[in-house]
Amino acid sequence: MEIQKIIRSAFWKAIVACLLFTLSYFFYNIELIRANIEDIAFDVTNKITINNHPEDTKQAHVMLFAFDDAYMQSNKLFDSNNNRNYGYLFPRGRIVEFIENIDELVSEIEAKNQPKALFIDYDMSFTSMPFGKTLSQDDIKLLDVLTKSRPYKILLAKTSDYNFIETSTNIEIQTAIEEKRIKFVSVPLLLSGDNVIRRYQSHKIFNQSEYISAEIALWQILNNKNKLSEQFQKEDTIGNRIWMKAYESQEADENCITDRSYWKKLSRYSANCSLFDFAEEDFSGSVMLLGGTYSKNGDKFNVNPASIINVSSNRFSGLDIHGNALMTMLHLDGSMQRLSLWLSLFIVFFSFIILSVFTSISFHLFKVKNTSKEFFLMLILNAALLISISVYLLREHQLWFNWFIPLVLVQLIESYKLFEKAKNKLSRSKNV
Repeated sequence: MEIQKIIRSAFWKAIVACLLFTLSYFFYNIELIRANIEDIAFDVTNKITINNHPEDTKQAHVMLFAFDDAYMQSNKLFDSNNNRNYGYLFPRGRIVEFIENIDELVSEIEAKNQPKALFIDYDMSFTSMPFGKTLSQDDIKLLDVLTKSRPYKILLAKTSDYNFIETSTNIEIQTAIEEKRIKFVSVPLLLSGDNVIRRYQSHKIFNQSEYISAEIALWQILNNKNKLSEQFQKEDTIGNRIWMKAYESQEADENCITDRSYWKKLSRYSANCSLFDFAEEDFSGSVMLLGGTYSKNGDKFNVNPASIINVSSNRFSGLDIHGNALMTMLHLDGSMQRLSLWLSLFIVFFSFIILSVFTSISFHLFKVKNTSKEFFLMLILNAALLISISVYLLREHQLWFNWFIPLVLVQLIESYKLFEKAKNKLSRSKNV
C-alpha cells in the first residue's frame, strides 16, 4: 500500500508539473520568463557545453579583420598614452585602404577562391566633416571605392534614419544599391536587464523601411538564399540566441596577430596582416567582417556572465559578437529551435515519476523520515538529470530544452509538500 501511495503521489506531481511546463512553453517570450528562467538556463548550459567546446560548422571561413591595438600603434593612430588621436570618427581612408587591398587580392586569385561578402561594422550615418553633411576627402574616396564593380558584396551598417551613403546623390552609388552590390543591414544587439548581450535583433525599422540584421544577411549570402524563412522572427528569445565561444589560441608575427576561436571556421586577424600572406583557399566562399577591437574602443559589450570569453575579460567587441552570431546561425542552420512540446512533456513527466518514486522508496526502505533530506536529494538528482538531457540535446541535436523550468517546478511542488507536512505536524502538536 505504501508503494502504491508513493507512485500515485509521483503521478499527480508529474501531471501538475506538465501543466505548468506547458504554460511556460507557450509564454516563453514574456519578459518575466525570459529574464528569470530562459537567461539563467541558457547561461549555465552555455558554460557547460558551448563556450570552450570546439565546433566545426563545415562551412566557409568567417574572417574577422580588426583595427586592434597593434594596428592603431603601427599606423600612429594612438598617442603616447594609447588614446586615439584622430577625433570622433575612425578615419575612413583606412577603411578605403582595406577595401582596396581586398580588391587587389581578388584580382589576382582564382575565381573559385574569391570571398562572397565584406561587412563593414562602422557607423556611416554622417560624413566626417563638422555637422555631418559636407564630404571630406576620405568620404569622397569611400564613395568612389564603393561604386566599383567587384565579385563580392559589401554590407554597410545601418544605425539611424539618415545615412550619408544611402542618401548620396551619386548616381553610381545609387546604381550599386539598386543592383544590391551594396546592402545596408541593421546591427543592434539586444541588451538584457543585467547588462549582458545574449541575442541579436533580427530586424530593425528605419524610415518605415525594414532592414535585416548583418548576421541574417551574411547567412543568406553563404547559403544562396534570397527569401527569408519564417524562422527569423523579429523578437525571439530562443531563436536569436548567440553561442559565445572563447578564443582558443593566439599567434603573433610582428604586428600581425591571429586569434583562433573554438568555432573552427572563425578567426580574428589584425588589419595589419597582409592579405597576400594568407592561403588563397582561406578566402574561398568566405565572408569578412571589418571593425574596431582596440582596447579603448567604446564598441564593447558584456557577454554571458557564466562564460569566460577571455582570460582577462568577459567583454566582446561588436565585431566579435557579430562573428559569433553568424557562426551560431551557420551551426544551427539559421536559428536555434526548441524541443517539441510533446517530447519536452515526455521528459518532464517521466523524470518526475522516476526520481520521485526512486527517492521516496529509498527513504522508505531505509526508514529515513527526513523530508528535508528527501527534498534536497530530489532536487540534486533532478538537476543532474535535466541538465544532462538538455546538454545532450543541444550538443548532439541542436535542440533547446529548458531544464530550469521543470527544476523550478520540482522546488515549488516539493516545497508545498514540505509546507503541508510541517503544517500537519504543527496541528498535531497543538492538539496534544
